[in-house]
Amino acid sequence: MYSKILAGLISLTVIPLSALANSNFMFKIKNAKVFQVIEDTTAYLITTWEANEEIKIQPPQVIPIAQGSTVFGSCGSYVTGDDVGGSSYCPATHTIFLVPEQLKAFETEFGKSAVAYVVAHEFGHAVQTAYDVWLPSPNHELQADCLAGVFINEGTEALGITREDTIAMSNVAYAIGDPTHGTGEQRAYALASGMGVIEGSCEPKQMAKLAEGKIDLANFSTTRSISESVDLSATPYPKNVLGSMGL
Repeated sequence: MYSKILAGLISLTVIPLSALANSNFMFKIKNAKVFQVIEDTTAYLITTWEANEEIKIQPPQVIPIAQGSTVFGSCGSYVTGDDVGGSSYCPATHTIFLVPEQLKAFETEFGKSAVAYVVAHEFGHAVQTAYDVWLPSPNHELQADCLAGVFINEGTEALGITREDTIAMSNVAYAIGDPTHGTGEQRAYALASGMGVIEGSCEPKQMAKLAEGKIDLANFSTTRSISESVDLSATPYPKNVLGSMGL
């Protein structure tokens, strides 16, 4: 009798795990292209983070997760309710959740640069949390954009993306996110600052000026105007992560 009960318990355990494994496999197959971009971008950013001697903590863990999945525990309040609606960073566990379905749509529309931008933006939030930097909205998000620029500045060639592509993504990012993230022009300026193609920094006071409309953004209204007014092939104002934040 006990052997039958044990056999039943084993079968109950094996079947769900097998189904789960198959489900995860099919999920990755369905989103294979964007998973490869996620892997390449994340590997680059983690390597860059670990090579930066300024940053004294480990890089965040990065977890691809299906849209609409439920997150239990301390990260629940950092996503849409408890359900993952889009890519996000959870400071409670130093975790970045990436949603392949969301990134697939971005990659289709804007190319690899869209994925690099989103992932690097979340790495920016990880740095902010690590050094206890909390700014009001939209300053906090704009600083994360600026830090994204610092992170991917040297990776454009390695990741097969262009700066023009990335800035184009920043120009439309506000339309797919929360209004507290800043306007497209503000986000493009912040990203270009981090990339070192313009003089601005990622410091809180600079982000405050940007958010308050005290910086002329006439040259950042469209990707074309940016390309015509800024030499995106040069880096006259190179920056490092912590230095750009004034730390």
